[in-house]
Amino acid sequence: MIKRYEAQAISKIWSDKNKYQTWLEVEKLVVEGWVSLGVVPKKDTKAYANLKVDLDRMAELEKTLKHDVVAFTRMLGEQIGLESRWLHLGITSTDVVDTAQNYLIKQSNLVLEQVLQTLQTTLKNLAFKYENQLIMGRTHGIYGEPTSLGLKFALWHEEIKRQQQRLTLARQQIEVAKISGSMGNYANLELEIEDYVANALGLGLDSLSTQVTQRDRHAFLISVLANLASTYEKMSTEIRLFQRSEVNEISEGFAPNQKGSSSMPHKKNPISSENIAGLSRYVRSFVTMGYENNNLWHERDISHSSNERLVIPDIYAVIVYLTNRLNDTLNNLYINKEQINKHLSEAHRIYFSQRVLTYILINNPDVTRESVYDFIQKCTHECLASNQDFKLVLEQQGIEKYLSQKELDSLFDDKFFLRQVPKIYKRLFANK
Repeated sequence: MIKRYEAQAISKIWSDKNKYQTWLEVEKLVVEGWVSLGVVPKKDTKAYANLKVDLDRMAELEKTLKHDVVAFTRMLGEQIGLESRWLHLGITSTDVVDTAQNYLIKQSNLVLEQVLQTLQTTLKNLAFKYENQLIMGRTHGIYGEPTSLGLKFALWHEEIKRQQQRLTLARQQIEVAKISGSMGNYANLELEIEDYVANALGLGLDSLSTQVTQRDRHAFLISVLANLASTYEKMSTEIRLFQRSEVNEISEGFAPNQKGSSSMPHKKNPISSENIAGLSRYVRSFVTMGYENNNLWHERDISHSSNERLVIPDIYAVIVYLTNRLNDTLNNLYINKEQINKHLSEAHRIYFSQRVLTYILINNPDVTRESVYDFIQKCTHECLASNQDFKLVLEQQGIEKYLSQKELDSLFDDKFFLRQVPKIYKRLFANK
């Protein structure tokens, strides 16, 4: 990942140093597993205590051997004597590579879970802060009815919660140890060794594999992260729509010395939201590759290996970066209450059309829905054409045949649109 979008915690996890150190850990655990079965003398493991990963020597060996795992084991074997015969005993390359990779995925998931929890907290705080702030709701980009601004943040909070649940399921499927040998049938080792390695690393068991952990697990994980990215882009799109000049209800924060354009000094652009949108698309671009990687020949091939070296570290780097950037963007939002209220006022209370319709239908048994709907629609069109107050137009067009003046007056209260919000919040946040 380029430095611009680097998440340092993820870069550290997927660094060559840490990756090969994890390979070493797996190799040592396999030897310990053999010791527990009485096959390898415990005294021989003393030679393994000081083993170190020499990246330069490994690279040098790989130039000749053309195989990274063989270069790895030989680099280690050079550091000890005859005890090196226990290295890689009964296992195959992907026992090490897949188990180590799944362990690094676990570490990355822990980082992602942490930043997701921070994002959840931010969204919850915003939901309560703006619980009673009316804002015009829109469908198809057109005014509908007012709603609670807090509900927008609560909606995102709920969606992130669902994404976390999906991530939990993906974690259960991907965070597994695979120590099953060349064909996955444990012919040259014992199942207890896989149990030993899994327990030591805090991983589950790959219940059945071939020479590789099956890539449906990875495909599901990538699809979950892509789904999370789709939520991030949805949120960023909403911010971008609100920041448009003709709307200007919600906008990103703008630092004192920040610049919006190289040529137009007046510009304040939603750059964070656009960055989030662009990188979310990058994350989703990996989905097809993830599914194609599940189609390997017989017990294995390595058509998945090359792209996974790029995809898996990158997808975690980007999704963690996105989570942090989105959280910062939300924490620095500017809510333009004056503009929000101006747009509500400019709607001339036309958004009470359904309120009036519903009240008439409930309280007038002798009318049809069609006749009342058509009457109110005619009034709304007149309201839009003349820029008159909706209630005034209703009175001019003969609303008295359906409602008394007192009834009509009682219907035009903006608080009506917030009346169920406390109940919704109680449903969402009762245990939080």
